[in-house]
Amino acid sequence: MAISEDPEGNEITALKDAVSLAGRRVLEIGCGDGRLTARYAASAASIFAIDADAAAVARLAAERMPNVEARALAVERLDSVPGGADVVLFAWSL
Repeated sequence: MAISEDPEGNEITALKDAVSLAGRRVLEIGCGDGRLTARYAASAASIFAIDADAAAVARLAAERMPNVEARALAVERLDSVPGGADVVLFAWSL
């Protein structure tokens, strides 16, 4: 049996209630395979998504979202965000 994470949409609703991503440049730390990224990508101007798990980042990159740049990179190795960021997301990464 497949497990559906957040089928009611509570996570994305809480995110949208906390901050508007419309037209924003987003840095997502700990993006994994893009489970959350894919749910808000259409509203953001650009997303720079990083995660230390190269295999997970490869799955995100395979989704080919034009405004998402995904890199296998640990946060402590991040020097800068191309183009800067208006919003930083850090979810499910502890």
